[in-house]
Amino acid sequence: MKPTLSGKAPCNNIEIYFEAFGEKENPAIILIMGLDSQSIMFSNDFISPLVEANYYVIRFDNRDIGLSTWMNDGWHRSRPYTLEDMAKDTIDLLNYLSIERAHVIGVSMGGMIAQRIAISYADRVLSLTSIMSSGYALNPKIVPHLKGRAFYYMVPFFLRNFPIKNKFASSVVTVDNYVKVFTKLNGNGFPTDKKLLYSLFTEGIEIRKGQNPRARFQQFCGIAASGSRLQELSLIKTPTLVIHGTKDSLIPPSHARVYAPQIPNAQMLWVEGMGHQLPKPVLDIVMPRIVEHLKAR
Repeated sequence: MKPTLSGKAPCNNIEIYFEAFGEKENPAIILIMGLDSQSIMFSNDFISPLVEANYYVIRFDNRDIGLSTWMNDGWHRSRPYTLEDMAKDTIDLLNYLSIERAHVIGVSMGGMIAQRIAISYADRVLSLTSIMSSGYALNPKIVPHLKGRAFYYMVPFFLRNFPIKNKFASSVVTVDNYVKVFTKLNGNGFPTDKKLLYSLFTEGIEIRKGQNPRARFQQFCGIAASGSRLQELSLIKTPTLVIHGTKDSLIPPSHARVYAPQIPNAQMLWVEGMGHQLPKPVLDIVMPRIVEHLKAR
């Protein structure tokens, strides 16, 4: 599916690359992707059902990834940007596109940003969908139970503070490496579409040249610096759908069990066997529920 509009928008003193699909006259949906992931990870299988349901769908590269501004120059972990900064990026993009209110859908870190938008910019949000995310990624009651090599691929913040060097501490930007990481995150509850992953990462790494090798670390530091939203989630009044997999090894189901009840009247969709990925068989389950959620608003 080709975008009907694309470009770079001046947002929050940086540039955010975006692509829009469908008719601008339709209600808007803004899609926010997760840690170290370009917007193209919202594949056609995610976007098409939303466009077919008569929505105007916008995906964009977060700061530090893809074709948006990379924050490498002058960045230091003692003064990281935060999820609030990334929420402001999103709101400024909506302003640039002259969109007053939008349905907000976020995946993983994108779900954290989406929560922050629903808290800090409530009047701009038609509905919230938070997928495989957390209200407090470093919750001390949950984090000690995180296990598995996939976790170490994705959180170099911890690895760089270990006294012993670890081969997973550095982000190696190759198509094969990213396919291996995302295959591990998929789990074994649903088949991994390696052909699609190779296509997406070939586009992102070799064609777009959009995979910032420092994105994982810098974005993760932003998550860590932002702390907990658990006490603020009760302020969210917009209709909310929380989606989580029962086999998520990166953000375990315990996160959803903690944060979802804090959001008033939030609906919860558990997907049995789903890991920390959205292969087509999972999308076949969740997309009809998302569209139903949007239509109810």
